This record gives sequence, C-alpha cells and structure tokens, in this order.
Amino acid sequence: MCQDILSIHPKIHFSCYINRNGRIVESRLCDDRLIKDLTSHELEMRHMQCKLQSSMNQEFEDKVGHLDYTLICRESIFEFIFPFYEGVIFVIVDKEIPIQSTSKKILQLMTVFGFGSNNLR
Repeated sequence: MCQDILSIHPKIHFSCYINRNGRIVESRLCDDRLIKDLTSHELEMRHMQCKLQSSMNQEFEDKVGHLDYTLICRESIFEFIFPFYEGVIFVIVDKEIPIQSTSKKILQLMTVFGFGSNNLR
C-alpha cells in the first residue's frame, strides 16, 4: 500500500505503516533528504509520536466526530497521519501539494485495502 500512496502524486516523498506499538511495518521513500539528518533512535521516536498523537485524537471521536486524518504543517512539508486499523499511515509531502484532493485519494486507497472512512468527501 505504501508504494500505491507514493504513486498518487509526485510530491509525495514518504509513506509508511506504523503498527500499534509505534514500529514501522512497511515503508517507501522517494526522497531521503527529509530524514537523512535523523538518527535511527530519533526516527523511532518520531514514529511512536505519530501513533500516540493519532490515538490521543481518536479518544474524542464520540464527542467531536470521526477522525479521518491529522495534518501537521512544517516549514517545508506537510505530514499526514491517517488512522489505519490498530496503527497509522504516515505520509510526508511537499507543501505545494493540493491537501484536500491528496488526502481524499489516500482515504479512497485505504478503502481498497479494507479500511473504510465515514467521511470520504
């Protein structure tokens, strides 16, 4: 699935599936400039943070609605975190990418892999 996500748009640089323990199960990388300065420990901590952030956001679903994804805006990139089964799909893209259409395509792809979203727009 990670390779399929990369093929959605040329400005998608990284995609991975992080399990419920914050460990990468599958990943695909097009541009290593995004992570080359991080140590393996820092990368591991980053992935655990993604899973924890998604879990914390999901705690409020019954009060504020279903979580489709979390978007983090950094200086030169966007980071998407999509809840996926017991883990998350973590995607890094350039800031020039169209956010709405890209997130919709990723959510649609997730349904192909057996995970439905209540809010496909």
